Order: sequence, then structure tokens, then C-alpha cells
Amino acid sequence: MEYFTLLTIGYSVMEHQMQFSVWFPTEDACWSVLLDSGALYDQINATEGHCDVSEVASHIVRPKLRPW
Repeated sequence: MEYFTLLTIGYSVMEHQMQFSVWFPTEDACWSVLLDSGALYDQINATEGHCDVSEVASHIVRPKLRPW
């Protein structure tokens, strides 16, 4: 089962520590955005980034329809 994953990136602007978060439908999608070369993480010179998996399912497998 796949779960929504929260990407949190921290960076600094002048002397202030800032952070923002973005929801992704899977953990793989979150990590690919964080680790890809030329990614947002590199463009804003981020100091930290991590993916937190939630307990909310993003994709539920439906049972097959039975003929009886």
C-alpha cells in the first residue's frame, strides 16, 4: 500500500531559518524530488531535507468484483 509522504526542506535567508513542506503521493516520488541532480534542494541551497511517510493511504487496492 502507498502512503502520502511529506517533503520538508529547510534553508536560510540572511540570518533566518526557513522551511517549507510539500505533499507527495508516494515515498519514492518524495525522495526523487529531494535527491535528483539540479533539484529544488540544490537550487535554493537548502541545509536540510527529509521525507516523512504519513499513515494516510494514497492508493487503496480495491478487491476484485466476484460473480456471486
